Amino acid sequence: MMKSSFQGNRLALRPFEPHDVPALQAYLNHPDLSGRRFIPWAFPDIAPLSQRQVEGIVQRWAEADRSLPLAVIRPDAGQLIGHAECDWHWDPHQPSVQVVIAPDYQRQGHGSEVLELLMRHLLDYTPAHNVSCWIADWNKPALTFCQRHGFRVAGRMRRAGIHQGRYFDLVINDILRTEWKAAHAGE
Repeated sequence: MMKSSFQGNRLALRPFEPHDVPALQAYLNHPDLSGRRFIPWAFPDIAPLSQRQVEGIVQRWAEADRSLPLAVIRPDAGQLIGHAECDWHWDPHQPSVQVVIAPDYQRQGHGSEVLELLMRHLLDYTPAHNVSCWIADWNKPALTFCQRHGFRVAGRMRRAGIHQGRYFDLVINDILRTEWKAAHAGE
């Protein structure tokens, strides 16, 4: 039986459902995710989120027409442990990806598995030839994660925002289809 492109060894990706709101609210409000929740622009990225705001986030994701927001689920436990998104607002040939794993599940290989699922979907089923990740320069773990998975620094947007009272740059990381395919040949 062929596995879905959204089914990994330990994880599955699926659209968000209303029953995901409590778990989503719990991990989005974790202090370790402050400033790196990757939620729709209308919602604060550092302030605590109410249940109603999180319901609004899920609704916004359900209405997305130029992105693919997905819940990260551990099927064995039926548990929401993160979210991911493929976003092609500018160009379907050059989408960006975001992966957010709840702090209690980080550094266990879940983010890597999610990225693998997203990349396989984008590069096997869409016209994408270049995939990017836009990351604040203060988010060292995310920058390391991208580079470990073959992404390279492609540029930076200087003074893109303020974090903890200081300007930060937005580092643009990308990987070409040919680079990804070469690194994953034979898998």
